[in-house]
Amino acid sequence: MSVNDHPLERPNETAPEESSLAASALADSGKDASDATTVSSVPPETPPTAPADQPEPSKRRPQSTWQRRAKRYLIPPLVVVLLGALIGAAVAATIHVPEVESIAEFSPGLITELYDDQGDVFRTYSTQSRIMLSEDEIPELLERALLASEDSRFYQHGGVDIVGVARSLAQNWMLGRRAYGASTLTMQLAGTHFLDRTQDTWDRKIREAFYAVELEKTLSKRQILALYCNLMYMGHGNYGFQAAANYFFDKDVGELDLQETATLVAIVKRPGDWSPIRRPELVRTRRNVVLDRMLQEGVIGTPGHTQASESPLVVATRSKPSSSGAYFSEDVRRYLYDTYGEKGLYERGLKVRTTLDRRAQVTAERALKRGLVRIDQRRGWRGPIESLEPEQLADPQLSNWNDLKLEDGAWVQGVALEVNATRANIRILDEEISLEPPGYEWTRNTDLRRLLEPGQVAWFELTLREDYQAPSQADDGTPSSAEESTEADATADAEGDAAATPEVGSEPGTPEESVLPLSAFTVTLRQEPELEGAVVVMDTKTGAIRAMVGGWDFQRNEFNRATQARRQPGSAFKPFVFGAAYEVGFTPADTLFDAPVVFAGADNLPSYSPRNFYREYEGILTLRKAVEKSINVSSVKLQDLVGADRVVDFARRCGIESPLPPYPSLALGAAELTPLEVAASYATFANNGIYVNPYLVESVATPDGKLLETHQPRAARAMSNEVAFLLAHTLRGVVLRGTATSARRIEVPIAGKTGTTDGFTDAWFAGFTPNTSIVVWVGYDIKRSLGRNMTGAEAALPVWREVVETGVEEGWIQAGAGFVPPPRITFRRVEANTGLLATAEAESVVSEAFVAGSEPVQEYSARWQEIMALPWYQQRAFYGRPKEGENMPEDITDWSLVENLDDSD
Repeated sequence: MSVNDHPLERPNETAPEESSLAASALADSGKDASDATTVSSVPPETPPTAPADQPEPSKRRPQSTWQRRAKRYLIPPLVVVLLGALIGAAVAATIHVPEVESIAEFSPGLITELYDDQGDVFRTYSTQSRIMLSEDEIPELLERALLASEDSRFYQHGGVDIVGVARSLAQNWMLGRRAYGASTLTMQLAGTHFLDRTQDTWDRKIREAFYAVELEKTLSKRQILALYCNLMYMGHGNYGFQAAANYFFDKDVGELDLQETATLVAIVKRPGDWSPIRRPELVRTRRNVVLDRMLQEGVIGTPGHTQASESPLVVATRSKPSSSGAYFSEDVRRYLYDTYGEKGLYERGLKVRTTLDRRAQVTAERALKRGLVRIDQRRGWRGPIESLEPEQLADPQLSNWNDLKLEDGAWVQGVALEVNATRANIRILDEEISLEPPGYEWTRNTDLRRLLEPGQVAWFELTLREDYQAPSQADDGTPSSAEESTEADATADAEGDAAATPEVGSEPGTPEESVLPLSAFTVTLRQEPELEGAVVVMDTKTGAIRAMVGGWDFQRNEFNRATQARRQPGSAFKPFVFGAAYEVGFTPADTLFDAPVVFAGADNLPSYSPRNFYREYEGILTLRKAVEKSINVSSVKLQDLVGADRVVDFARRCGIESPLPPYPSLALGAAELTPLEVAASYATFANNGIYVNPYLVESVATPDGKLLETHQPRAARAMSNEVAFLLAHTLRGVVLRGTATSARRIEVPIAGKTGTTDGFTDAWFAGFTPNTSIVVWVGYDIKRSLGRNMTGAEAALPVWREVVETGVEEGWIQAGAGFVPPPRITFRRVEANTGLLATAEAESVVSEAFVAGSEPVQEYSARWQEIMALPWYQQRAFYGRPKEGENMPEDITDWSLVENLDDSD
């Protein structure tokens, strides 16, 4: 339903021309416009000439003008309205009407508001945009303006103003048309709430009078005034003066100045026709009529009236609602819908405090978009969005331009007008801008004509020019709006008007955000990526989700890949294998023999042979190095030694709820998990082994502050402090020496793991600081390769790194105390490749963590350097006896099983 079709708006079938609005609006002031209809003047017909053979009809004395006016404009309305008022008053005095009494308890549909962790609203849900005012919150200026314009005898009548009826009838008779109505505020409220005010019938007017009298009997004047201020439709989906003040002026109703207040009062009668956004000059004229009435009623003085009347009508700039946090808020909306029902969500006006940190949310969205664009551009330019017809080029209009706000980093659609080999003129809104070579060099095309043709539409990213400086004042030297307001206040004070009436312009409010011209930017040719991604940012201590991004754009696809998409995590699953191994006594310095090996597959036959990423084998290998270099064979061997069921149990305790098939390939991430599951489980490693349930909603309250629910933390110990620290310490090595070294320069302790699946279809990085767990996934909705060597380190880690770097810079990610070892953890210097105690001969040394009593005793000697330089099959003799149950290359009976396998991380 469009705004103009709203049931509370009246059709303007006989609206006067705008050029004559001032006169008609002045005649309308203070009365019910909906009761007025325009009666066109019809010239009397010329009596036909009687035939000669017919007797001449008798001549009647023509009626005078005042008689015709009395019959049409005075007598019928007077009889109907007076009788209706008297009958209504008599009946209402003796008959109790529960329908009317219920309005005192009426709870209109209110706006459900979602608040971020700082208490700021970032999303609302409602069937009607309405913000309720209590009786005590109605500003005095609004009340004065409303009564002066609509019902100056509000506090004297009992619902129907007999004096006002007589006055309007007399004025209508004098004018010869129904220009004045006689509806009081109470009648307007009754008609709006109980009746259909679009029906301009005498029956409706009588019933309206009846309801008005009953309302006055049931409610106090202040209650009626408050209901009027809250229930009346104000246009553009807004109900009540508070919602209208927010929408049109970006202020609370108590912050409005005189001319803004008069504007809202002016549009209340016909909000569909009198929109300050669509018809500002029309509304300005109507606003001045309200100001005239306020002057006549003595509410304001002449200086204040003059200043307000001469003020331009300025409404708040309406920008397109921000889509930031759309996936996050949609998950909250679904929860509220399931918990409180449709009516509770859209009409109850719930106050919902969420866990969202908008700084983290904006950062995550920006980082993911940049990352997806970077990957997508490797595939080259795919072409423009569409081509306009030649006749459209004279005045092109694109849907993306509706409520478009030009700002740094914004993506906008533009139309190519003139294109040559090196540059193109691009039309955006009503301006043109030049696309220069730096703006399309990523396409690796030197001839721009191969990319765009005149009339074609494409995406462009705006970048604020480094040399752009916003002007400090208008080009003609006139003072800024703030200076004007100050001077106006001084003038009003000097004239003495402000002392007796509300000041005009005494609170100029927050200055409007600067509107930058297109010339302030440069443009870069862009295209929407075909691939998708997800980001989850979570507090490791509480489980509060600080940011959630479920894809490229919520408007393009509402499917939330952070919570709904299950994808194979690849090597990002390996920490669960190593955690289970640490629980049974393995240490990061223990070794396995990394070599070709065959395991029983799902058919219980020896059919599965994992391969390492570079199709090479390490031979003797520590568990630490197996994690840092993401070695596949050793990870599968370790799971086989520990037992797949134990690995599944460990993952379950960490919060993984998705199905986990206990096959050898599970160690390499063959199961399908959601990014949210992975983020919550990795948070357990940082949180000393305690799993906390991730959540979005802190509390839900009613509009009056009554708590309906508050978050109750759900936590459970998933592993010992010692195992959690060993995992964090091991994954810290992935950043310092392993597959994630590009994040090493970040100045906070970081641990994490890359993940890549076969064919480079899914790229992950899951990592954490002591206080924050962050997971990034990148891929296509339908599995396809991201490109050769597009590993987790290449595709996902750059996004993760940007999130963390920005978080550190902005302060919402803090280093904390680092990963603090529990009391039973000891440290030893060991040789990195063998895990033996370091000596002076060791060239590569790391500080390794052990649970007390599990430290190595054998020391490193120089001969190990020669042994570790040998190929894997020559190292076999120095490995010694395999661990109990360890699968070895000599156990292979069919070497064809280890050939021609796909790469995986």
